[in-house]
Amino acid sequence: MSDFPEIAARFARDTAGHRMHVLHDDGLYRHLRFTARTNPTHYGEYWFDLITTPGQLVFSGDGESYVFRRTTDMFEFFRSEIWRDGSLHINPGYWSEKVTSDRNGIKDFQEDLFVKLIWEQANHLIEQEYVRPEQADRFRQAIKDDIVEGGLYATAEEAYRTVEEFEFYNDPSKEFDWRHEADVRFNDAWEWFSATKDFDWWFLWTCHAIVFGIARYDRVRKYGLQALATPKPEVAR
Repeated sequence: MSDFPEIAARFARDTAGHRMHVLHDDGLYRHLRFTARTNPTHYGEYWFDLITTPGQLVFSGDGESYVFRRTTDMFEFFRSEIWRDGSLHINPGYWSEKVTSDRNGIKDFQEDLFVKLIWEQANHLIEQEYVRPEQADRFRQAIKDDIVEGGLYATAEEAYRTVEEFEFYNDPSKEFDWRHEADVRFNDAWEWFSATKDFDWWFLWTCHAIVFGIARYDRVRKYGLQALATPKPEVAR
């Protein structure tokens, strides 16, 4: 798995001992469970289910659940990222568009992206001479003190408020004089602030889980090993 390598590596660690349990397998009606436990009714850490009905795939597990809708057989939809050489890939941008459940968990605020964008915007203001050249160092220090190190940005709302409240005066003597307005404010923050969000790690983990699960399912069916993956009736849910 080469896509989002840090999450791919984490997924590999989290599921190193997982086995597949085929709880139901009837055409487009499937229920597969992946867990490190030999008994599928005992979930354990980082368990997950893949459930399909005509037109949708439901992922549920040890975190947020997602419902994907696109084609009649959603396994076929996700198989496009299982390449002929056996490598597994994900396409979170495209796949996120097919999520019909609550999308709030797909992307979240990323502190490192926020800080990166703040410095990009600060440098742009210096280049455009909204900040006087002789005040550039003082401006950078103000960005560092008031936003990067001294600001509140544990959430997107806090970060946006911190940016909106920032003011800089080229003439520091005017800072506390109500008759003068600040020379620099981030008035256009709304235009670029959406770029401070990126895919949540659990959604990426989910994407890896889906292609991993389908590949495992296909391999078991290819070699006719469904019976070995099917729990005995007394332990099936």
